[in-house]
Amino acid sequence: MEHEYKIDVKQALRVFDKITREGEKTAEGWRYRGLTASTDFDGYTVFLRSPTVELTVFFHNKFTIDCKRPTDLEDFVELIKKIDHS
Repeated sequence: MEHEYKIDVKQALRVFDKITREGEKTAEGWRYRGLTASTDFDGYTVFLRSPTVELTVFFHNKFTIDCKRPTDLEDFVELIKKIDHS
């Protein structure tokens, strides 16, 4: 289910960068503090995933969010903030 939510795309991209630098490389991407970061084949689209939420950031900072419950999204956003400020 898609949800409209205010996502700080610059913050999400900073967290993506941190995960790829400090996280553990796996078959799915890089894992760090409960999030997985990966890209598509050309690197223009990035993905941040938790077990319950997927954020896809496209070229020109457009994004989509896929999750089932609004509380999952709130938790996801809080986790992004914590990682960004750590």
